[in-house]
Amino acid sequence: MVLVLALGDLHIPHRAADLPSKFKSMLVPGMIQHVFCTGNLCIKEVQDYLKTLCPDLHITRGEYDEDTRYPETKTLTIGQFKLGLCHAMAIRQRSCSLFLKLLKDARRIYSFMHL
Repeated sequence: MVLVLALGDLHIPHRAADLPSKFKSMLVPGMIQHVFCTGNLCIKEVQDYLKTLCPDLHITRGEYDEDTRYPETKTLTIGQFKLGLCHAMAIRQRSCSLFLKLLKDARRIYSFMHL
């Protein structure tokens, strides 16, 4: 079994001081195999923390991220699955060659599976 953490719009420290303590207590280093973030980490310290949980960290850029090196979209292959990752502001075209597409808007994370 592969454990994946998908999150986005953390807005730390602008809208929240940190991750909620109950949620953070469930995040054990070495337990998660992949971290997908759909943007708005905002500061490098959040990225550094997520890397302590799992070195396989995939980030796309949100409109409030300080690091402009994050890509707007990212396509990756994990095992036999091809995944797409983006913040909702970056949606430009549909890619049917992806098995799973994760995107984030202001209210929720969406996932679309192509069979």
